[in-house]
Amino acid sequence: MDGISNQIIAISTQMASARLAQGVQAFVLRKAMDMQQSSVQILLQPATGPQPLATSGSLGTRLNVLA
Repeated sequence: MDGISNQIIAISTQMASARLAQGVQAFVLRKAMDMQQSSVQILLQPATGPQPLATSGSLGTRLNVLA
């Protein structure tokens, strides 16, 4: 084989290796995002639903705002 053929083989091997690495990185990113999503859902569960209005005092007796 000549030098150009060896270079083409080396480049194609590097590209295949890079493609595999990118696939693994995308998989790990998806798993991390799924874990974050479930963590956020757990954190937001207590904040959902109707919140009781305050029955006394100057704040919270007329307006119930959930941020």
